Amino acid sequence: MKKIRKQHLQLRNQVEQVFAERDIMSFADNPFVVSLCCTFETKKCLCMVMEYVEGGDVATLLKHIGGPLPLDLARMYFAETVLALEYLHNYGIVHRDLKPDK
Repeated sequence: MKKIRKQHLQLRNQVEQVFAERDIMSFADNPFVVSLCCTFETKKCLCMVMEYVEGGDVATLLKHIGGPLPLDLARMYFAETVLALEYLHNYGIVHRDLKPDK
C-alpha cells in the first residue's frame, strides 16, 4: 500500500500527478506493471492499495544479497523493466522515477 500525505502533495503541487498515477495503474494490464486494487483516503492521507508482488523490490533483494545481482538475474530484471516501459510508452506514458525500490 502506498500512503501519501495530503499536506505533502499540496505543498509540492503534486495532486494531479498522483491522480494520473492512479489512473495509469487502474487501466494497466501488463504482467510487469503493478495493478491497482483500490484507493481510499483518510483525513490526512491518500492511499493506493496495489497488487502484492512476491519477492518485493530490487532494492530489498540487493540488501538481502549484500552485493551486486548475479548477471542472469540482473538481465532478467532489466528485461522486465524494459517490457514494462515499452508497454507504458505505447500509451504515451513516460515513467520519470525509476529506481530499485519501485
